[in-house]
Amino acid sequence: MQIHQAYVGHLMVGIESADHGNSLAAVSTMLIDYGVPAIPVTRDGLYIGLIFEHDILTSLSQGRELNAPADQVMRQTAAISNRASASEALRAMEAANVSTLAVVDDQSRVLGVITASRLIAANDRYARPKLVGGLATPFGVRLLGGGVTGGANSWQILGTGAIMFLTFLLGSYLALVVSWFVPVDIRVTDWYTAIHYGMGLLFFLLLLRFQPLSGYHAAEHMVVHAIEQSEPLEPETVSRMPRVHPRCGTNVAVAAGLFLSISETPFIPQSDIRFLIALLTTIFLFRPLGALVQREFTTQPPSNKQLEAGIKAGKELLANYQTGSNTQVSIPVRIWQTGMLHAIAGSMGAALVVYQILAVLPIPDYWKVIL
Repeated sequence: MQIHQAYVGHLMVGIESADHGNSLAAVSTMLIDYGVPAIPVTRDGLYIGLIFEHDILTSLSQGRELNAPADQVMRQTAAISNRASASEALRAMEAANVSTLAVVDDQSRVLGVITASRLIAANDRYARPKLVGGLATPFGVRLLGGGVTGGANSWQILGTGAIMFLTFLLGSYLALVVSWFVPVDIRVTDWYTAIHYGMGLLFFLLLLRFQPLSGYHAAEHMVVHAIEQSEPLEPETVSRMPRVHPRCGTNVAVAAGLFLSISETPFIPQSDIRFLIALLTTIFLFRPLGALVQREFTTQPPSNKQLEAGIKAGKELLANYQTGSNTQVSIPVRIWQTGMLHAIAGSMGAALVVYQILAVLPIPDYWKVIL
């Protein structure tokens, strides 16, 4: 692809902006950290100007203090859209007599800066969302961040919800088979009921471990680590990233399960003490236990195909972010983008089908797990 045909969003340097009230000292630190000629300035998150290193030096030589606010020194240089072409950026630089422009989305939120040298020889320091989330499916990886998504589509996530429910159902039936060999007088006790549910969960996790889903789950985590650490999305690099991620939904599930299992235990009669023990235990143990569950059950080393699927989703996410029209979406849109509603719908749909089947089959109620 020729440079003059490239989008500015693909060539820019992804950096943070300075707030209009930040001091010149803070802006100077940002110039050093990012290694760029100028830093965009924002007010209420929207672009208002650009402050160059030369402007700071000139201002200080004229007697202004280092604690002076950035908006007293900035230039009101027009920004350029992330979807503009490189040739448009060159013309805008020439018109403004500058070698750096701020790059913004359609809502004037800063994504980074574009310099003349970037237009001549681009490198791999691309703009990236601050935080990236994801969802693994047996068909690929879904990633989201910065108001955009990449990877698996809605139908694949619906199917994932159904597969997760059926896996949980199979785990429950395996626990039921094991319990069938336990004497009835033991099966009816409270303590064995807890063991029975624990066995169902263990079988569910074991079944997950040997599904393709766990490999895609690991690939999702590894790509998220690479993006958030500004590593290149290449197999050699991504394959070295950890399979465990601290923001994984597995940690949330472990926290909820840990709290509920302790708070509902029949072995501590005082409800207030049960609640306190459950709360403290969850706070201190959910992260290490969540990491353990991720490592041993919900992820496994991905195959080359699974890793490539994760990388493809990551590259699609970055491309959409670099040329997206809106990098900050509403909370309902974010929830929709996670795919969780799709997964829940798929799970409920599968549950409804199974419920209808079990309702008409001539089998004892003992074997109708979800009735």
